[in-house]
Amino acid sequence: MWFVITVMLTFNSGEIVSREYLQETFPDTWICHKHIANNKVELLLPHLQENLKSFEFFCESRYGSEV
Repeated sequence: MWFVITVMLTFNSGEIVSREYLQETFPDTWICHKHIANNKVELLLPHLQENLKSFEFFCESRYGSEV
């Protein structure tokens, strides 16, 4: 099992979109959350738009071969 970062984006229109950050995977949830805490702005920058209302980061488990 390994973990990836997912960002949930909510826009002013009410649309909710989730995106997976697949450039890096993590062996456990603690390392994943530490990466989020240390890199929030860098992780969010590609998704910034004028109509972005809110966002949330998650560490989600995956099974199978790593990315």
